[in-house]
Amino acid sequence: MRFWLDGIERRGPAGVPVGFVLFAQGERVLGWNEVTGAARGLYCGIGHCFECRVTIDGIRDQRACLVPLTAEMRISRQTPPLPLTFEDAP
Repeated sequence: MRFWLDGIERRGPAGVPVGFVLFAQGERVLGWNEVTGAARGLYCGIGHCFECRVTIDGIRDQRACLVPLTAEMRISRQTPPLPLTFEDAP
């Protein structure tokens, strides 16, 4: 089925966790550490470590190892969150 990674059309099997589909397609970097900037990707593969976080259909911090691939899914590698400013405070 068709899905997108960072705006590029891809194909993959329905129901397989996003992280495993991307890994099988050679994708190793799914985001970057917020503190060190080091690359993040699949690590534990069972949802414990949060290293495979991606944005799926506009929702940040989805664990790619747990979310099954569905048709027309839009996935993007997750960049570190923007720093908070005083204007963001309530």
